[in-house]
Amino acid sequence: MKKITILMAVMMMTSFATFAQHSGGDHKHGSPHGGTVKSAGDFHIEVSVKDGMVMAYLLDANEKAMKNTGVAGTAVIQMADGKTSTITLIPSGAEGFMYTLDKAKKYNKAIVTFTTSGKTASASFDLTAKAKPAADGHNHQH
Repeated sequence: MKKITILMAVMMMTSFATFAQHSGGDHKHGSPHGGTVKSAGDFHIEVSVKDGMVMAYLLDANEKAMKNTGVAGTAVIQMADGKTSTITLIPSGAEGFMYTLDKAKKYNKAIVTFTTSGKTASASFDLTAKAKPAADGHNHQH
């Protein structure tokens, strides 16, 4: 049973990653919270990581943060050893969602999925990338 669960999680990550690659595009996005923004169907998703705290936001087509009321979020997290886990995102403030990574583990990717009003948005994010300072020399990843 455990092998089936792991196999299904890997298959789900693969299909989500394929969807995220096709919907993510390589065009530039605004970043209202200083994170990485990717296209996700009719929406955008923004994710920022700082000190093991991951913040995720569902953005509208104009890259404006949406209220988190009535929105459900999950993240499929892939660790460096290939294992995966699914986490329910916890609402934070009026717009964000959060989850905390175990600082003792190394992570590769997160596939963040939001569902609202019968629509689903999903995008894949690299958790191994380090935050880069902006042109003004400050790290704007909050």
